[in-house]
Amino acid sequence: MTTETTSPFFKAFSGFDADAVSKYFPSTDSMGTLARGAMEASTASTRASVKGMQDAGQAMLDHTKSQIKLTVDTGKKLAEAESLSDALTIQTGYIKAAFEKNVNGLNDLADLYTDTMIEAFAPLAKQAKKAAKSAKAD
Repeated sequence: MTTETTSPFFKAFSGFDADAVSKYFPSTDSMGTLARGAMEASTASTRASVKGMQDAGQAMLDHTKSQIKLTVDTGKKLAEAESLSDALTIQTGYIKAAFEKNVNGLNDLADLYTDTMIEAFAPLAKQAKKAAKSAKAD
């Protein structure tokens, strides 16, 4: 008695030709090695990305703390100002210092993101070179 399967999965692969596939991928071991290498590269890339985002978060937190300290210190100085002229001088100094700190903080953050991108893509680029070299060899 013969039974026919009605599974759509079976029908999708009923015409699968293992010989045709082996012509395109003659060395299944090398494919496994490349796949394993790709997974390791992806993992290393993800770790570098996560570390970079953590570092960026910490840098932003440190910058925010620094700006809050500057604001509080300036408020204390303003409370002790003896004249309007002194208050304006203190306020002008605060604006200049806050602006410089913001620009420097953004530059540091941009450098951090750049380094993160380089570190995150390095393992993927290395794996892509291996895959290209392997494809040329086959």
